[in-house]
Amino acid sequence: MKKRFFTIAAALFVSSLLMAQAPPTPPGNPDGGNTPVGGGAAPAGSGIALLLGLAAAYGAKRVYEARKNQAE
Repeated sequence: MKKRFFTIAAALFVSSLLMAQAPPTPPGNPDGGNTPVGGGAAPAGSGIALLLGLAAAYGAKRVYEARKNQAE
């Protein structure tokens, strides 16, 4: 129990030390540097579609293998 508590406490302490600083304000930036590097948001829609497609393929593979093993 003590080992688990020490591990969790150490992970929380170390992770708090790894926080990154905000980037410096570029010269001539009117909003103070609060925009992401690169100028915009990432296209998350295509990533979600890819993730759902891979999950469906994995599920279909599992169903196929389960039916194949059940028939034997």
